[in-house]
Amino acid sequence: MTLMISLPADAEIRLRERARAAGKDVNEYAEQLLVNELVAPLTLAEAAEPLARAVDASGVSDEEFRSLIVEARDAVRRDRRAEPK
Repeated sequence: MTLMISLPADAEIRLRERARAAGKDVNEYAEQLLVNELVAPLTLAEAAEPLARAVDASGVSDEEFRSLIVEARDAVRRDRRAEPK
C-alpha cells in the first residue's frame, strides 16, 4: 500500500533525525513505525472496548454484568479443577 501523509514541519524534522540515527531511509523508517504500531498487541482497554459497547447497548445493569462475569469465572474454575491432570 502506498500512503501519502502531511506532517507538521517539526514532526518531519524529528522523523528525518530518527531515521538517520537508525541508519534508514525516511520512507523505510516511517513504514517501520507504522507497522510496529499496527501489529503491537492491543491494550486491555482496546481489547475490551467492543465488549463494553455491547454491554452498554444491552441495557444490563452494572450489578447484573458483575454477576455474569463472576458466574463465568467460577464456571471456568470448576471446569479446570475437574480436568484430569
